[in-house]
Amino acid sequence: MQYLKEEMRKRIIDEALKEFLRLGYTNASVRTIVKNAGTSVGNFYKYFGSKEDLYEKIIDPVYKKLIKYLHQFSEVEVNEQAQAIFYELMEKVIEIFEENCDELSMLLNSSTGSKYENCRQIFIDFITNTVTTSFEYELYMNKRTIKDNFIIELLAHNLVDDIAIILRKKKNKTQVRKLIVNLIDIFYGNIIDKLDIQEI
Repeated sequence: MQYLKEEMRKRIIDEALKEFLRLGYTNASVRTIVKNAGTSVGNFYKYFGSKEDLYEKIIDPVYKKLIKYLHQFSEVEVNEQAQAIFYELMEKVIEIFEENCDELSMLLNSSTGSKYENCRQIFIDFITNTVTTSFEYELYMNKRTIKDNFIIELLAHNLVDDIAIILRKKKNKTQVRKLIVNLIDIFYGNIIDKLDIQEI
């Protein structure tokens, strides 16, 4: 059966998504991908330069969209409006997770060996910095400051690990959203009283 070029490209991407999710970037096989897509290795290279190129075509648009919003957090001036802006930006980030479960699952669970393998640390640093900044402003109003934010960083590690599990195991968008929102609340809802705080 002959397939139109765009249809074949899509078939390769669809099969690659399954293969990357199942085996990760390093162990995924171009031969398996093309076999399942109903084409040949030679034909694969008419569409993609390499396995890395294919992985990037799948991941990069979502990754860039997410990073764009993460950068916006760092540009927020911390004042009385900051919390509302943080919530608005967090809503956008959750929407990206909701709409791109498979791609973000690849990013968090299957990117070892690719140029995206440090993305977990990017998310951990982002969560740590955003939560710390938010709490520091709240504490500053009461002439206090965070002495050590290590517990925030520990929780960020756990939150990213748990989000990776959610994306790997749950495909229902509403369920993904609810679980992520609940986790954020469980991890950070009442943590300010448990932080290492000092007077300023």
